Amino acid sequence: MMERVSPEDPMIATIPQPRATLPALLAQRARHASDGRLALDVGGGLVIAAVALVLRPPGWAPLLSAALCFVAFGGWGISDRMLSERGCHDTIARLLRLGRGVAAVVGTCAAIALILTLFGMALGTWIS
Repeated sequence: MMERVSPEDPMIATIPQPRATLPALLAQRARHASDGRLALDVGGGLVIAAVALVLRPPGWAPLLSAALCFVAFGGWGISDRMLSERGCHDTIARLLRLGRGVAAVVGTCAAIALILTLFGMALGTWIS
């Protein structure tokens, strides 16, 4: 006789869905990341973004975009975790939802900028 598996089973929740979208995969990854990992993403991303902006080394634009992707991922994960774990006051819950939305927009823009800057670097002077 086969045992029925609950959809709330943590082992089942980690199996990716066959047609999951990128935002759904990223949300699942952020929700399963540790607090330390999310904090490291935010802190490390902010430090690398600041260094890229101040020093402007060769290839600083893709470096800045990648760092902002990590900041947005960690910020979204922290906001989402705080929203789901605590019984927040309405105002705080709204601010956390706003923070989650801002992180999603920043992450999307940073990912697009990363792709475009890498594409531009790869093309170089081919197009004249």
